[in-house]
Amino acid sequence: MGEKRYHHGNLREALLEAAFRLVDEEGPEAISMRALAREAGVSSAAPFRHFPDKQVLLDAIAAKAGAEIDRRLDEVAVECGDALTQFRAMTVAYVRYAAEHPVLFGLVHSRSAISGRFLGQVDDERRLKLIALIIEGQNAGLIPDADPELIALTSEALTHGLARMIADRHPRVRNLDSEEARKLALAATQLLQTGIGLA
Repeated sequence: MGEKRYHHGNLREALLEAAFRLVDEEGPEAISMRALAREAGVSSAAPFRHFPDKQVLLDAIAAKAGAEIDRRLDEVAVECGDALTQFRAMTVAYVRYAAEHPVLFGLVHSRSAISGRFLGQVDDERRLKLIALIIEGQNAGLIPDADPELIALTSEALTHGLARMIADRHPRVRNLDSEEARKLALAATQLLQTGIGLA
């Protein structure tokens, strides 16, 4: 049965989905090729055809989680009107993901667990999107005419710092649920807005 599923071409996705769930629920240490093979109902050698080693698998999981974060950011942006509203909604969505999936969020940004090449690609793509949104807001008169890259860096420092504190279960924000994280992110974003003169 397992080998049949492999020849139908969906083994890679089945393995990745199983690994994704395991990491989300139990952490990267729960991952083993043997366990994944058992989960998918294939031989112990079959996973290695798609993931030569655990590092490749972890990178794939991180890429999947990163894509899920980006999808959430894009979805909330589409639901909003102006650039400033999008900016705030995306900040909230980013922080909420960290509260809902702390292990996956941590993996996406772990310089020890996944390759630096992947991290650099994720950081660059998000930074460029944020800068474009800031420029859009400046052109609409919603954001002051300051250096867009500096505004983006300030926003990322606050947003990512808060999300990382939540994911790492920092004592100041330990055990926040998704709704509590939403409220905190919104309050922090409003404070940032006031601090850089957007109010």
